[in-house]
Amino acid sequence: MKGEVKASTRVYPSQLAALAFIASVTFKVLMLPRYFAGECGRQFWAAMALMIALDIATFAFVYKIARAGGLRSLDVPLAVKNAAILLAVTGSAFKAVLFCSETVAYAATTLFDEGLWRLVLAGLIPALAYIAYKGYNVIARVAQISVWLIGTVVVLNILLADLHGDPDAVLPILPDAGVAAAGDKYLFWFGDFTPLMFCSIAVDVRRKHVPVLISLAFIAIFTVGFTIALACVFGGGTTYASFAFAKLSVFNKLSKLLGALDFPVVSAWLLMATIKLSLLLAAVAEGIGHFTGRRGGVAVIAAVVVGVVCKLAVGNIGAAHDFFTGGARYLAAVTEYVVPMAVYAAWELSRRKRRAAA
Repeated sequence: MKGEVKASTRVYPSQLAALAFIASVTFKVLMLPRYFAGECGRQFWAAMALMIALDIATFAFVYKIARAGGLRSLDVPLAVKNAAILLAVTGSAFKAVLFCSETVAYAATTLFDEGLWRLVLAGLIPALAYIAYKGYNVIARVAQISVWLIGTVVVLNILLADLHGDPDAVLPILPDAGVAAAGDKYLFWFGDFTPLMFCSIAVDVRRKHVPVLISLAFIAIFTVGFTIALACVFGGGTTYASFAFAKLSVFNKLSKLLGALDFPVVSAWLLMATIKLSLLLAAVAEGIGHFTGRRGGVAVIAAVVVGVVCKLAVGNIGAAHDFFTGGARYLAAVTEYVVPMAVYAAWELSRRKRRAAA
């Protein structure tokens, strides 16, 4: 493919921080709170906190790999690298199907009176294909700009919030086996940092790790805080709160005067979803590009395949839920947790061998 644009995977720490935030929180505030509430009742916020802590711990390995130049250029045994890339591609492809299904389901049922999946996909897939084709560097820049818009929307909704919740809805704090069971069942909704292993961080000596640490703090505060607020407002009714992010936005002081003001929140979330899905497809393209030497065309093909699978093989959000909470969920455990740790361990061993030989 002559003249194909070779997209850079080089990003700055602030861009990686923005990508990490969007990659992590986007689909944890859509259907997941409802699923969690149905699994472990009032303690669903504790399940969120437990899994977020695990994700942040795993991010440390992903961050180390990105700082070392990214997975494709990492000095590890070729067999380890190839296996890790194949698993990362597979996991990212599966997640792209899952989250594309949730995005389309939301758009089809909420934004349109009689929305059809094929019509929503017809608008979404070309956008995802183009952004994924441009690569990590462009996605990171879009995320860096978008995070300010997203932050503004969130802050305004917090300042204008008119919530009348009951803090007793999350009490008593007695996490039980249901908390761990919920985390196990919904593994595919967590561990969102594997695609970032393909990034290569341009180290800024002056700022070092500060943007990333801030991002991780916001991830924890936002996701856990959101689920606690949801539990306080809706209580047991959280199990019926589909598309949860839009539910709290209607509790706004201005809503009494102007009607529902969820449009800014919806717009911000759709922007986040587009970035998240593009990141997953870019990971697929980078991984396959490692073996083929071509990534741009792969990104376009991957986007089309995800759209076709969503329409023909999934078709509705219930089917997606059943498949990704079945035995397939343990693929996520491997790709999102085992792979980053194994790659980092292999890199450390290789580095120590080189030092010993020097």
